[in-house]
Amino acid sequence: MQVLFILLSVTISLSLGGKLPFGGTKNFNIQQRIYNGEDAQNGQFPYIVSLSISLSDDNGALCGGSIIDHTWILTAAHCTHKAKSIKIFYGSTKVGQGEFSHEVNTDNIIEHEHYDDDTLENDLALIRTPHVDYSELVNKVSLADRDNDYEGAWAVASGWGETYDNSATPENLQFADLQIKSKKDCWDVIGRESDNILCVSTSEGKTIGSGDSGGPLVTHDDPKLVGVSSFSLEADEILPAGFSRVSANLDWIREHTGLE
Repeated sequence: MQVLFILLSVTISLSLGGKLPFGGTKNFNIQQRIYNGEDAQNGQFPYIVSLSISLSDDNGALCGGSIIDHTWILTAAHCTHKAKSIKIFYGSTKVGQGEFSHEVNTDNIIEHEHYDDDTLENDLALIRTPHVDYSELVNKVSLADRDNDYEGAWAVASGWGETYDNSATPENLQFADLQIKSKKDCWDVIGRESDNILCVSTSEGKTIGSGDSGGPLVTHDDPKLVGVSSFSLEADEILPAGFSRVSANLDWIREHTGLE
């Protein structure tokens, strides 16, 4: 079985290589989608932000992020890894637009110190922002419960990833319902045990893709941020998509933000 391991952020120019988390070589042929997603309504996901990222090589990237406090955004480390500045758009379903925006520099970016660009272990980053007041369109999402794997739970992923291969970036925020797989099923696919990676089923043709990086995965019941969009897998059969597991990183989040 040939497997393709795909980073999800869109860049103007991207050339990467390395090892798959389960062995072999990764070829970043960018796929672009939330397949079979739906258009979000204003205020439906008040915790998501659109990130327009200026990279150190003068290229750009589009990612998502989640408001977890008045002054903190949680996103993926592979989004921020080569950033020199990030513009954050709040309270809009339109890509690159917002009720308001803030721009921050690298001094306000905290990447997980154990982030591994080859395996995407600890693919998390925090962005410190100016204070943001909450409203119907802008609000935080609660963090996942400690020691809860959320196995079998249904959750919603949202983002501005392209809706099918080689489509234009959608103007409107997309979302899709995805079911969280067991740790064992996830480990069988990635070829190793990792408490930091959460997998979701893509059996209904819904998955995450390019442009969705850093975006939220939030449970339906008692909404909690359980995952941060990290990677998708492609092969000659349907494979899970991967998120960084929030519940495994609560201590790291608290250490840098003071949030419980």
